[in-house]
Amino acid sequence: MEVLQSARKKMLCTDLDGTFIGDDDSMYELLKMIKDKEILLVFSTGRHIPSVMQFIHEKEIQIADACICQVGTEVYFAHQGVFIPDNNWRQIISQGWEREKIVQLLTDIKELVRQDEEWQTEFKASYFLRENQSEVMQEIADRLEMAKLKANIIYSGGEFLDFLPVRAGKVGALRYLVDKFDINREAVVVCGDSGNDLGMFKAGFKGIIVGNAHAELGSFEGENAYHAIGEYSAGIIEGLRYFNFI
Repeated sequence: MEVLQSARKKMLCTDLDGTFIGDDDSMYELLKMIKDKEILLVFSTGRHIPSVMQFIHEKEIQIADACICQVGTEVYFAHQGVFIPDNNWRQIISQGWEREKIVQLLTDIKELVRQDEEWQTEFKASYFLRENQSEVMQEIADRLEMAKLKANIIYSGGEFLDFLPVRAGKVGALRYLVDKFDINREAVVVCGDSGNDLGMFKAGFKGIIVGNAHAELGSFEGENAYHAIGEYSAGIIEGLRYFNFI
């Protein structure tokens, strides 16, 4: 794997909606700190790349150094003001992935409501799950085990259910980027507000849980996590100061 050379030795990896996005004043303050301290910035989001670019243009902010999209199934690197997809990541996560078999296995579960086509990709099958969550999740696990199918199952925001390749997800993509940029894990801080960020915290990365986080992440009690009082980017700034990162 090609290592990207960078003089910057710290990385901030942040979710967008509900974390980085939510309060413009603190967001612009945070961006200035990131630029002044020469920190690598990675967006980690459930959004697709056109939506990320729309946000960047609307807010007139600098492009991040890399972007993890579609809940960790896509990785992009910034190049001359645009994001370029990393095809090596696609090859890595494709191994053992049987999307159509998984989708077929779930067709008769009435609580699962398929999300719009724009959120369905080669490496992600996405649903809404708003009722009987525990029972449905157990049924899904049992079916996958019986069929000998493997998937990384991510539930977040109290309604979003994503099926991804086993190697995919935000934490897998983040590990890939840490290696790609040759960054020490101790020099990485992650930020989030929901269940699809949980894997990064469980993996032991230093992290900031913003004050407005959902219970699925807010209940995480690992010593590597700082629970901010501030919400959105204000909570990120608070946490970065706690970690002496800025």
